[in-house]
Amino acid sequence: MLHPMVLLFTLGCIHQVSWTEEYAARYPAPTTRVAVVAMEQACRPLAQAVIDALKSRPGVEVSPDATQRLFVTSCDDLVTTAVDVEGTYPGLTYSNSVYFERRRYRLHGWARGEIEVQSPGLAPMKFAAVAERDQRGAWIDGGDVDIPASPQLRARLAEEVADGLVQNLVPLPETVRRTVYADPEPGTARQLHNDAVAAERAGNLDEAMRLARAAYAADPGPASMDYVELLDHRAETINYASKAD
Repeated sequence: MLHPMVLLFTLGCIHQVSWTEEYAARYPAPTTRVAVVAMEQACRPLAQAVIDALKSRPGVEVSPDATQRLFVTSCDDLVTTAVDVEGTYPGLTYSNSVYFERRRYRLHGWARGEIEVQSPGLAPMKFAAVAERDQRGAWIDGGDVDIPASPQLRARLAEEVADGLVQNLVPLPETVRRTVYADPEPGTARQLHNDAVAAERAGNLDEAMRLARAAYAADPGPASMDYVELLDHRAETINYASKAD
């Protein structure tokens, strides 16, 4: 369900439009009372994050004796570390040159979780969600970089995975914000982009993706490619079934 545009910001010839979308649950839960069970010891942090996400939804009750049960069947996460280095090239030496170097740490986190929902009289259904997030430190001049432990990053990833999982059962409205152009020339890439946003707002992602790709073909650039990738990601996230398939 699409709601009227609620915000409009103007900056020269560029506007930002915003609207709210509501989604139907992908699982026909007969009740908002649910129990959450971690099937592995390692999945307890994700199970707790799922409980917290459920409790944040209006009207949902989490109770260990509920007949509707949500099993956290799988959980994985991975955090990699790296050090970014910037500096002048040490091979260049001049009488007045000074060698400069600075460093910072970078953590990249990835997590995935899977749940199975079981309710009396209904077939079990499984859902999965994935999250990625980067954490960077401040630049320091030379020296060793202190790379922090990753519990905070892992906890944030668990929260995002849990939100993605629970969105299948008790979806929250989503605010969508897009940039459009004021008074573009007909047939130009900017007009195609505006038409793509209008199609997305109308709920026709097939047409939005077609127009966004046409806009990129007419004027290739990082902004137009970002919108194509954003639409592809959104279609995947909401499990959009393309009419062209």
